[in-house]
Amino acid sequence: MRFVLAIVSFVIGLLLVGLGVAQRTVFAPPSSTVAQASSMTTAPVTVIPGSTLNANPGYQRINVAGSGTVFAAYGKTSDVDAWVGDAKHNTLRYDAEGERLVARTTGSDDSVPDPKGSDLWYQEYDGAGQFTVRLPQDVSVVLVGDGKSAAPSDVSVTWPRDTATPSVGPLMVAGGVFVLGGIVLLVWAFLHQRRSRGPRRRSGGTRPPRVRASRRAAAAGAQVPARSRRGRRSMIAVPVVLVGTLALAGCSSEYWPQGGGDATATATPTASATGAAEQAEPTAATRQQINRIVGRIAEVATKADADKDADLAATRFTGPALELRKANYQIRDKDQDVQAPPAISAADISVSLPQQTDTWPRTVFVVASDPDDQKTAPQALTLVQESARDDYKVAYDVSLEADAKLPSVAPVSIGTAQLASDSKLLALAPDAVGPAYGDILSKDADSKYADLFQADGDDLRGKIGKDYKDKKSASLPDTAKIEYSSESPDGSAIALATNGAGALVSVNLNEIEKVTPTADGAEVNTEGAVKALSGVDSSKKGISATYGVQLLFSVPAVGSDDKIVLLGFTQGLTAASEVQ
Repeated sequence: MRFVLAIVSFVIGLLLVGLGVAQRTVFAPPSSTVAQASSMTTAPVTVIPGSTLNANPGYQRINVAGSGTVFAAYGKTSDVDAWVGDAKHNTLRYDAEGERLVARTTGSDDSVPDPKGSDLWYQEYDGAGQFTVRLPQDVSVVLVGDGKSAAPSDVSVTWPRDTATPSVGPLMVAGGVFVLGGIVLLVWAFLHQRRSRGPRRRSGGTRPPRVRASRRAAAAGAQVPARSRRGRRSMIAVPVVLVGTLALAGCSSEYWPQGGGDATATATPTASATGAAEQAEPTAATRQQINRIVGRIAEVATKADADKDADLAATRFTGPALELRKANYQIRDKDQDVQAPPAISAADISVSLPQQTDTWPRTVFVVASDPDDQKTAPQALTLVQESARDDYKVAYDVSLEADAKLPSVAPVSIGTAQLASDSKLLALAPDAVGPAYGDILSKDADSKYADLFQADGDDLRGKIGKDYKDKKSASLPDTAKIEYSSESPDGSAIALATNGAGALVSVNLNEIEKVTPTADGAEVNTEGAVKALSGVDSSKKGISATYGVQLLFSVPAVGSDDKIVLLGFTQGLTAASEVQ
C-alpha cells in the first residue's frame, strides 16, 4: 500500500509540474496585440488619435511603411487636428472585437503642405520604419506621404499583452510537494519492507551455528551491494534537481497571484516620450519645442545675416524685426562698415514663457544668449505663430540692457496670459507705452509721462533722447532744419503677464527725422546708412529717415507704486527717402 501511495503521489506531482510548465509553453498567452489598418482610402493624411493609441495598456509600437514618401510625427491632438484642418484624412479607430484598425475618412482638401520641420511636432520621423512611444490620450500621430498622394497604407500598432501566469507558481510548488511526498513514502516503504525481512528464530531448541564477524560482514556485504549507494544518490538527486527547478521557475512575480488591488491594473500612460507634461491649461509650446524652435531661428538668422538674404530671413522673422533686417541687408550691400544685426544664439535659453492657449495666433517669449560671446547682449525674442501651418517667427528682437532684471514669470509648463493691447490692468495700456516713451525721448523730464518711467539705467535716452536731438539740430547749418516725430503703430504691442500682475510689453517705436533746406537753392546732403538706403546723394526737397526702435518694458499692475522699466532695445535705420 505504501508503494501505491508513493506512485500516486509521484504521478500527481509530475502532472502538476507538467501543467505548470505547460502554462509557460504550449498554453502561454501571446506577448502582444497587433492591430493592422484596413480599408484605407487615398486621403493624403492619416491620423492615429491618442484614444486609439491607448485602446490597450502599455507602450505603443507603431510600424509605418509605404511605396512612396513616408513621414510620421506626433504632437498635441488639438495641434494635429488644427494642422490637418479641412484636408481629407483617415482617422484610425481600434476595433477590439476584430483586433484591427478601422479608418474613417473625412475632409475635402486633396493636399497638405510639407509637414517636415513643423514647430507643432513633439517628434518626427522621416522615412518608413518602426518607432516605440508611450503617448497619453491628448497626443496623436499624423502620417503623411508627399502631401498630394495617398498617405502610407501599411500601418499597424502593437501593444504588449500581459503574459503573467499566476497559477504557475502554485502548480509547481504543489507538484514539488507531491513529488517530495512520494519520495518520502517510497523511502518509508523500503524501510518497512527491510524491517519485515529481518532475521527470524528457527523452530527447535538447537542454536544456530556461529559465524565469524568477518564472515558476517562479508555475507552482509554480499547481500547489500554498492547499488544501494547509487540508489541513495539517485533519491537525493531527484529532490535537489526538482527543488532547484521550482526555485528558478517560481522566483518571478509573473508566476504568482498578486494581492493588494487589481492585478490587471497598469500605469497611466505619461508624456515622457514627448517631453510634454499633463497640465490644467494648454500652453503654446513645451520647453523642448521652444528650444528646438529657437535653434532653428538662430540657424536661419546666422545664414541670412551672413548672406544678406532677406527672403530667407522672412521665413523666421516678421514685423519690426524683419523690417530692421531687410534694411540692414540693403545698407550693408553698399556700405561694408555697417554692422550686422545682433547675433541670435540658442546655446543658453534662460527664460521661456509660452502663452497659455490652444488657439492661434500664439506667442512665446524667450531670452537667448551665448555664454561664450561676451560682446553680444542676451536677446529677448518675442515669437508669434499666426496659424497651425505657419512657423514661429520673431516679431521683436531686443538686446537686453547690461543690468536688466526681468520680473518673475511662470514656468514653461504653466505658461501665461497674453493681455489685450488696450488692457486696463496695467499702469499704462500696452498700446500706450510706445507713444508715451516716444514723448519722453522728445521732451525728457518735461513729458507728462516722465513720472511713470524709470530714468536710471535707461541708456536709450542718451543715444536718441532730447539731448541727442538738440545737439544734432544745433549742428546743422542755417540753411537747413531738422524736425523730429515718432509713431507707434496701433495694435503692435505684445504684452505677456508676469507673476506680479504686471507684464512684459514689447513695442515698436518709429523715430522719424526730417531734414529740409531753409534757403533757396540750398541742398541737403546724405551720408552713411541714409545715403546707402535712400540712394540719394543730395536733395533740394529734403531727406526723411525712419529709425525703427524695438523696445521691451516691464510694466507694473495698475495702482502699483513701481515704475515702468526699460529692459532692452534694438534700433536701426529702416527707411530713408527724399521728401515728397
